[in-house]
Amino acid sequence: MQTPRAFYTVQKVKASTKHRFLMNHKFSTLALALSLLGTASCNDFLDQYSQDRVVAKSVQDLNELLVGDVYLKSEAVNKGVSANTYGFINILDDDINTTGTSQQGNIGNTAWTHTVAPMYGYFTWQQDVRYNYGRTSKNNDDATIKKLYTRINHVNNIVELIENMPHSTQEDDALYHRVKGEALFVRSQFYFTLANLYGRPYRLDSANVDLCVPLKLTSYVEHQKDKETQFSRATNAEVYAQMAKDLETAASELTTAPQPDRFRLHRASAEAANLLLSRVYLYMQRWNDAEKAARKVVQSPRAKLTPIAALQSGKPFLTRNNPEILFTQGSNYLAATDRNTSLTGAPADYCVTQELYDLFSEYDARRNAFFSKNSLSDSLGLTNKYERTNEANHISDGFTLRTAEAYLNLAEALVMQGKEAEANSVLHQLQRQRIDDKLDDRTGEELVNEIRNERRRELCFEGHRWFDLRRYSVLEKHPLHKTVVHAFNAYTEQNSFLTTHLFTLPSGDAAYTFSLPESFVSFDKVPMPNNLRPERVEVKKPRELPELPKEDEEGGNTDTPNSADSPSTGA
Repeated sequence: MQTPRAFYTVQKVKASTKHRFLMNHKFSTLALALSLLGTASCNDFLDQYSQDRVVAKSVQDLNELLVGDVYLKSEAVNKGVSANTYGFINILDDDINTTGTSQQGNIGNTAWTHTVAPMYGYFTWQQDVRYNYGRTSKNNDDATIKKLYTRINHVNNIVELIENMPHSTQEDDALYHRVKGEALFVRSQFYFTLANLYGRPYRLDSANVDLCVPLKLTSYVEHQKDKETQFSRATNAEVYAQMAKDLETAASELTTAPQPDRFRLHRASAEAANLLLSRVYLYMQRWNDAEKAARKVVQSPRAKLTPIAALQSGKPFLTRNNPEILFTQGSNYLAATDRNTSLTGAPADYCVTQELYDLFSEYDARRNAFFSKNSLSDSLGLTNKYERTNEANHISDGFTLRTAEAYLNLAEALVMQGKEAEANSVLHQLQRQRIDDKLDDRTGEELVNEIRNERRRELCFEGHRWFDLRRYSVLEKHPLHKTVVHAFNAYTEQNSFLTTHLFTLPSGDAAYTFSLPESFVSFDKVPMPNNLRPERVEVKKPRELPELPKEDEEGGNTDTPNSADSPSTGA
């Protein structure tokens, strides 16, 4: 981890025995040890004083920390979906499946060993997502939680320190408000991700008791050596309330000091904060508050929609030049440069479901702009929604916020309040930029379903659908219950089709909530309560498993070899 250039003050710090253990533990729960900002190495921490604790002296120092160690970097991804930070989110839902058996013999061995077999636990919603097909090796399941809590801890330092930072000049005062607003926004986005992976869906009748994730808001190590349990899981009500509070403040701070246009893409703005706030309120079923937040976005002159003429077949849609992208951070796993292992290749290991494709009418420009038929199979590829590049893709497939969602959030909030005429109007404002056909008004359940279908069409493969299925099942108004089916196609070492395993995920299944990583749960003397995922059994008995490739057996960790985003690289 690189220390921002302006951090120079050195202090000696003696650590307690338990604190020293935390620094050398395989997974430092909640990244508590990172209260020592900028720690470069912990190898000798058991025997020596820390000599590299650094202290910020200005808002510019905190700004550099925010840029260098809080925001997720855009990293080049080579082999497609993985267990690295949030790289699995788009293979969980009903918009994706594995390629059909008509492709047998065309799927590359690298595809099976790098993205299909290792991701078996995620794709088929297994009790333990770490294991590959055949259980010969396992991924690190703590990559996402480790990386996000590490960055949350940096945010906590920024939020704590910035209140006492001098900001008497006009320039420093503007930077003070922006850094504070950005820090709170990012903390909320990370907690939103963690809450919807490891916490139960937000239910109005049980949010006060449903366990979510530990809520870490302080920069210091909260350790009492005599306690058997150091950390506890907050409730959904507590975590969501904190997110809403942070985002309200973030939007206010970023309105006071607007983000310069040159930083629009990768740094938070008031529009991004209000958009995420509207999403949080949707999940909380606070429809009026969601309406207010979403309306602020659609009324902003900075929030634009991409015109239908820009949706051209063969041209990537979500690029850094798309004016409706309000914010993005992190990597893009779907647009992998290896065509054989990405959703965008021909042939590819994963494919778009026919069900999703059929939601697009022939008059919908997105159908040909987003998708294509794979030439060597009957599978659908997500060919042009994202831009493939040999370098880092600037648009994340999991942490992107854009104007289109604001219209969808607003339409949903309106219809849930019975404001059907206005909901139709808002929905049509978006659809007229996508569909060259007459748009009909709808009412009641039909209108609710159309808003949901439009959300599925517009935001496909942007990390929304899995979370939407979770929340739809617990809504008090217009709940949606759907069973998802995934077909896992197994191949031999020689690329011959072996068998298809079918797995089903009923609505409201406990597998919609991930189990906390083993290292996370077992940190304390008394293990943290975990989420109990059921054992997932295939619908039909497969043939005998083949012997897996040697590289899968010997690797120990078959995760995508992306060193820049690997858990071992620290923050």
